[in-house]
Amino acid sequence: MRIQSRSDTIDAVARVVARHGPAGIRWSTIEREAGISHASRAWSWFQDMPALVDECYSRTAQGLEESLLRAETAPGNALEKLAAFLVGAFETRRERGQFLAFQPVEELSPPRRKRLRERELMVLARLKRLLSKGQRDGSLALRHADSTCAMILACLQVPVTADTAAEQQMWDAEIVELLLAALAEPHPTETLVRRDVPIAQGACACGAVRYELRGPLAILSHCQCSLCRKHREATLARCISAPLAAFRWLEGEASVTTYRGASSAQRSFCKVCGSVTATVDEDSGTVLCPSANLQGVPSQ
Repeated sequence: MRIQSRSDTIDAVARVVARHGPAGIRWSTIEREAGISHASRAWSWFQDMPALVDECYSRTAQGLEESLLRAETAPGNALEKLAAFLVGAFETRRERGQFLAFQPVEELSPPRRKRLRERELMVLARLKRLLSKGQRDGSLALRHADSTCAMILACLQVPVTADTAAEQQMWDAEIVELLLAALAEPHPTETLVRRDVPIAQGACACGAVRYELRGPLAILSHCQCSLCRKHREATLARCISAPLAAFRWLEGEASVTTYRGASSAQRSFCKVCGSVTATVDEDSGTVLCPSANLQGVPSQ
């Protein structure tokens, strides 16, 4: 193909880097793999090959950041904002053909590796902030933020492979639907009958573990995930989620044991009597409390 712009060159080289890695990339490889002609013209745009590879990684970060900005300014709850991010990111990937994976790139100079790491952390921070918002407004299920970000980015970093743009768009739409289904709260949150509880205290069955939540309490979730069903021996679990800042242990924190499942989900219980207790998630800054444990708060 004939080079149209500097960004076209970067996108073509990124596809080659994704296939072969950044080490030992030569213009002959780029011409053969990406079909770029007039390499001398393109070469004049870049200081050297490491600088060109650096531009490829920076362009990936820039594309993700633009998609996150689109999500942050979109209307609706966090699930709808996440949908806007995924749709925008897949659209950008179709245009460019590839998002590079963030990983240690020894072939880049230390200053360029540092810039890449800074941009990666910026993308992760904004994506985690969006996920945390979803956990607070009840539109996203409580999950481990790092593993969720890794799953989303891994889906975005798969190269465009369909024969036609229409077919690729159909595949991308299906991936978006599957991701949203995996991350959405299994059951929509409901508004509690009572919001005027200033402080609610909870305890395990034997009373060894006691804690309290500062109100108002407004998020009641009905979860039917496999971990909740097995943990509660019931078809669903009713829990109140709240910011960690509104929670404190009153007694027996040392008696709390936490089980972590294979999906990074976690549930806590009293090791004295075995009954469920509040589950603290430091990563998301939230706490999940069984509604039946809280005095004066309706569990239905």
